[in-house]
Amino acid sequence: MELFSAGDESQMTVIKRWIDESDIYLLILGGRYGSLEKKSGKSYTHLEYEYAMSINKPLFAIVISKEALEKKIKENGSFVIEQENVKELKLFKELVLTNLVRFYDDKKDIKISIHETLSDFAYRKELIGWIRGDNNINTAALAEEIGRLTKENSELRNKNTENSNVLYSNLTFRELKELLEKSKYRDIDSNLNKNLFEYIVEYGHLYVEIAYLGKDELNLFKRLFVYKILEKFPDGFGLNQAVKFSVDGHNFYLKALSEKNKK
Repeated sequence: MELFSAGDESQMTVIKRWIDESDIYLLILGGRYGSLEKKSGKSYTHLEYEYAMSINKPLFAIVISKEALEKKIKENGSFVIEQENVKELKLFKELVLTNLVRFYDDKKDIKISIHETLSDFAYRKELIGWIRGDNNINTAALAEEIGRLTKENSELRNKNTENSNVLYSNLTFRELKELLEKSKYRDIDSNLNKNLFEYIVEYGHLYVEIAYLGKDELNLFKRLFVYKILEKFPDGFGLNQAVKFSVDGHNFYLKALSEKNKK
């Protein structure tokens, strides 16, 4: 949740996209209910879990045992348990317990439960999973085909750049712009507070080709990777990270420049 600013109404859109792109949804439920989403009055974790259920996403939960929670209270005090939304947490826990659940006493139990449960899920044919590195794949032909499709996709997106319903990683231009405008950072050169949308308009030309960012810059602009505007590339230097606009990121940048020029 630290990736989002308070009151950001678009964050559930991003969260849903993360769940859509995942094979499995895992919940680790302790003694707290979590940050509340204002409209529903439910915690974001509760909403995530309900959404994963609604799309039939394979899921499982690891829930803290009663004994472990009592021990945690004795060692750390009552702040480790929910104080304000006790009823909501109770209802959420009842919902969770209707599905696949394991209980944990410590971190070791969590690790074991995850490994064992993922092993069971691995046999489910509907899960996509990852491609093993030793699979016999013609990477040169695959890279050429990806390049051709990327170019074709970029050309099609550019033709529709005037259409406000064009999506950038499942977000409209307006939705993504609002998210970036709410994301603040301190500009070193001007010593002024700016937002990431202003940053893209002003410095986007740097990322049309590969650029290099240091550790501090990567942390400062991490939301540009979260929203899939920038993507990372492996490099042999080790000190800096090679980055570049994603296809969606480049198209978003062109759209942003177009709007600026109209003004």
